[in-house]
Amino acid sequence: MIVSHEHRFIFVRTRKTAGTSVEIALSGMLGEDAVITSLSPRDEALRRQWRGREPQNHLEPGRRPAPGCPVLPGPGAGVRYYNHMAAADIRELVGHQVWQRYFTFCFERNPWDKVVSLYYHRYRTEPRPGIHRFLQSGEAADALNWPLYTEHGRPIVDLVGHYEDLDRDLRTALAQVGLAVPKELPQAKTVFRPAGRPYWRELGRRERAEIGELFRDEIAWHGYAWQDGTERTC
Repeated sequence: MIVSHEHRFIFVRTRKTAGTSVEIALSGMLGEDAVITSLSPRDEALRRQWRGREPQNHLEPGRRPAPGCPVLPGPGAGVRYYNHMAAADIRELVGHQVWQRYFTFCFERNPWDKVVSLYYHRYRTEPRPGIHRFLQSGEAADALNWPLYTEHGRPIVDLVGHYEDLDRDLRTALAQVGLAVPKELPQAKTVFRPAGRPYWRELGRRERAEIGELFRDEIAWHGYAWQDGTERTC
C-alpha cells in the first residue's frame, strides 16, 4: 500500500487485482516522505527494473532492517504499514483528518475470476489439487477483499476501481490528484495462470455456487455476474 503526502493519495492494495503492478508503477512517482510497503523479493527485483522507489517509512519509528535481512511484506515485529492492510487500520495510523483530505482508492475483481487466479498463483505447477479441494481447504477466502476497504458494510475509500477496467479507473483515480497514468504497467504475477483458462471453464456448478456465497457482499455491491458467453446471471 502507499501513502503519498506529496500528492495526497492513499492506495489500499487488495488481493488479485493487479495491486503489485499498480504499486510498482506508482512508487516511481513518489518522494522521500511517502509510505511504501515492501513486496516479495521477486517483485522488489521487478520494482528496481522499473526504477520504482523502494520500501520506505513503513517501519516503526527508529526501526531499520538488519543488513541482509529484508522485511517481509506483511505484519510483523517492527512493521507499521504492510501489504493488504485494511483501510480502517491505515486510517487509524494516518489519522482521520489526513484520511478525509487525501484521495483514497483501491481495486476489486470478479470473484470467480479472482479465485481461479489465486488458485494458479498458489499452485503454479502440476500436480495441483483439484479446484474443489482448494475451495474446501478454505484458501479461497484469502481472495476476500471486502473487509479490506469497507466498514459496517460500506466502502470507506473514495473509489473502488475495477480490475476489468483497470486503465480507465486508474486514470480516474490519478486524475483526482493531478497525475497521469503510466504508459504501461509492470506485468507482475501474470505468468502463473495458463493461457486460455477463463474462469467459466475452470469452475463447475458446485464451485460457482460456493464462490457466489463466499463473496456475496462483493457480488451484491459491485453487481458482478457469472458470464460464460451464453448467460449472464449471478
